Amino acid sequence: MVKHMILLSAFATVVGILCGVAATHACLRKGCEDSRQRLAAALVLVPAGWIGLLWCFLLPPPFSVKIDGPPSSLRNDPAGSIYFGNGCFWHTQYDFVVVEQDPDGPFRRNDSAVTSLIGYAGGRYESPSGAVCYHGLPHTDYSRLGHAEACSIQLDDVRGGRAQSQVAALAQTYFEHGFQTLSDGRRQRLDPQDRGAEYWNVIGLPGGMDNQELWPIIEAANTHGMRLQRGAIGDSEGEFVVYVYDSVEYPFFRGEEYHQFHPNNVIQRDLPASYLVTKKVQEDLGRIDESDRGCFALEFGGLVAVLAFVCAAIFSCGSMFLYSVLAPHTKAARCCARRGSHADVPSSMES
Repeated sequence: MVKHMILLSAFATVVGILCGVAATHACLRKGCEDSRQRLAAALVLVPAGWIGLLWCFLLPPPFSVKIDGPPSSLRNDPAGSIYFGNGCFWHTQYDFVVVEQDPDGPFRRNDSAVTSLIGYAGGRYESPSGAVCYHGLPHTDYSRLGHAEACSIQLDDVRGGRAQSQVAALAQTYFEHGFQTLSDGRRQRLDPQDRGAEYWNVIGLPGGMDNQELWPIIEAANTHGMRLQRGAIGDSEGEFVVYVYDSVEYPFFRGEEYHQFHPNNVIQRDLPASYLVTKKVQEDLGRIDESDRGCFALEFGGLVAVLAFVCAAIFSCGSMFLYSVLAPHTKAARCCARRGSHADVPSSMES
């Protein structure tokens, strides 16, 4: 998704530059004769357009900051919860809600006690305001901040037999039901059509691979031998690796309300009507409320391309104005230089 948006934004940038050149050329032909006004406009437009383009293309975005603590909008405690991600979080959340509500399982939770929430995790950056959001504005876009889609589940405890049984149930569901075996023996997630780092496989638990009590349980559930790798900034091995993070150092950021308990059938699997009842109960409890996340309600993934077009047009207009001011002086200087060289020719011949 990130690569796709970068390519689309690059195309929008080229179009924006061309449109800016055409608009400025038309302006110069019709008027805009005051060189001081053109210079003032250039000094504003060029930096503004350039900063805007950097905002659209740099990863992580300008002004983003490293995460130094849990998000203010948390519902599950990073030190007492675990998260899993393997592609689109819609179907992942449903899988773990089933585990939580299994009457014979280790959780045995009802609709009001369910803790599975979807969001973003595995990244080291957040926006200056501490927000990590879905695709939209560059400085809060989770994919540009290095996060993947994931589902967080609160454990009843982080030590002892109860914690071990709960982690075992979650890990077994993750490895057995979250992937399919290819002809070459590799395990691939169920929605390979979703591409990019934001859909990579991630696991986060307190202490990560150094959790001596819970990590061996996750390893034991990996019966198909998927590659488990310690997560770090800039992970880029691809979709057949599971990156493992410390859920405290790489915390989970809760996602948008409209993504929670989503009925979309991503992997062609029917969801029961009771799933939406669970969502209504969670809404009434305020667990999926939007008001404290710091995100704008923007669902337009192409917004970055639009911003890139606007910023490129601004930068192009400013550059053209600057050229129109400097070009005459440059030409005059060259003309004077040529005249000076011609004037020197007779004196040199006389000597």
